[in-house]
Amino acid sequence: MELIKLNITQLNTIIKRIIDAEEFLQTICVYGEVSNFKISAGNAYFDIKEAGSQLACVKFGAYDLDIHNGDMVLLYGKLNYYVKTGKMSFVASKIEPYGLGELYKKYLLLKESLSQEGLFDERFKKQLPKFSSKVGIITSETGAVIRDIVHVAKKKNPYTDIIVFPARVQGTNAEDEIIAGLRYFELSDVDVVIIARGGGSFEDMAPFNTEKLVREIFVCKKPIISAVGHETDFSLTDFVADMRAPTPSVAGELAFFDFQKTVDDLNLYIQSIISSSKNFIDDKQRTIVDVCQDIAQSFQMQTQKEVMSLQVAINGINTNFEKLIDQKSADLDKLLLTIEKSNPMNILRSGYAVVKKENKNISSVDEVNVNDSLKILLADGVIDAKVTNKESKL
Repeated sequence: MELIKLNITQLNTIIKRIIDAEEFLQTICVYGEVSNFKISAGNAYFDIKEAGSQLACVKFGAYDLDIHNGDMVLLYGKLNYYVKTGKMSFVASKIEPYGLGELYKKYLLLKESLSQEGLFDERFKKQLPKFSSKVGIITSETGAVIRDIVHVAKKKNPYTDIIVFPARVQGTNAEDEIIAGLRYFELSDVDVVIIARGGGSFEDMAPFNTEKLVREIFVCKKPIISAVGHETDFSLTDFVADMRAPTPSVAGELAFFDFQKTVDDLNLYIQSIISSSKNFIDDKQRTIVDVCQDIAQSFQMQTQKEVMSLQVAINGINTNFEKLIDQKSADLDKLLLTIEKSNPMNILRSGYAVVKKENKNISSVDEVNVNDSLKILLADGVIDAKVTNKESKL
């Protein structure tokens, strides 16, 4: 028999014709557990699997499709072989629930139990530091995850240190290695810890859905970011961690602060403080000047008022003093007139005399005796006399 030589396109075309020719393969139903589910451009791409086998599937126009990894589904449709890629897939026209996969059932039961215990409560979540100087990362030391995080870190902040704890992120011992990384970083001086891995099947995520790892994350004193799988994937580490990142790159955005933006913001803040301070000082200077002017004007007006009041008072005092002087002068004139009238000399000039005996005025004849020497004071002189006789008129 002659050997037939075919190119790839020819062979793939023959395979497609054989599959398309099988009438029963055009309308069949198949069931299995959903894995690697994603929606792109409105179409759903996923696998269904069972122990030892899996089948690639597609559902076109899947905007409102509500299925998740781990769901057991029944698919109606047909097999399709793509000549260009040489891959076969099941094109589903209808999808119905078909119970839950055992692994997913265990996941849901554990999730509910840990949630009831309070391990996922928001009140236990720690705040991520705003300015981390050192970040710890637990992930595989090879692959796109660590490269994505480092790329984001170097772009945002080349001055933050990165410490990588290499750990398997799937398969045997992955859980223990991740826990060892947590314990290592808890005793270190890192500010935040990232637990990360790329996408994968629900089974691949098994190490991140264990009770032991969840409890280790819960008691860790360091803030933890969980970046496990794709945006649509949720692991138990996402629920217990202090922050969930939909992708490792987003975890880098959360853990590393933007150095240049921080410097720019700080400069703007300093300039704002300087500007505000200057405006405040200028405003207070204007206020002080206004107050001083008001005080000076008020003081001047008050001084003028007081001076006027003082002048009025002085004028009043002067007037009263002049009146008082005039009054006292008039009183003095009256007094002088009275004194003048009462002046003994004037009386003496009227013909009266003062009689003294031994320098004492004599007002009665009973005060002298015959032969007493007397002095008689007249207006223009003194006469010495001697009593020769006395006569009482009483």
